[in-house]
Amino acid sequence: RGMQREPPHTQPQAMSANAFAAPEAVSLSSEQARDALKETIEILKLPDNVSKMDLAKAQMAAQPDNIMMLMMLVLPVATEVCAPVLAKFGFQSDQGGLMNYMKAVMAHKEDAEIAALGKQMRDTFVPESLSEVVSMMLSGGGM
Repeated sequence: RGMQREPPHTQPQAMSANAFAAPEAVSLSSEQARDALKETIEILKLPDNVSKMDLAKAQMAAQPDNIMMLMMLVLPVATEVCAPVLAKFGFQSDQGGLMNYMKAVMAHKEDAEIAALGKQMRDTFVPESLSEVVSMMLSGGGM
């Protein structure tokens, strides 16, 4: 009864949305990660999407180990193709959302099935020459 509430003006104000702020990190349970990966792989197998991904990968074939080419040519297409799954599981439908999705999935890499599904998904849009670099980036190892 003796506790007094602070006047409202001393309450912390919500920060205004900042276009440069990192989006809220989304985490997935192992079951969600498994479901999301299975849905992503199914979407990536659709003939239309296979064509889009093959075209994007062909454009970077001249420089298969150039991470910037991956980010400029392949990731935008992968993001577009995966957008329905990203949105369904609470990720932004942009490249940052795709990277956060891949990170959230990799949090469960000790689970053999999730690790295998994650690799299968990444292999559809990350060339083998860059898979180690991308894995390091996603696990927080830097470049």
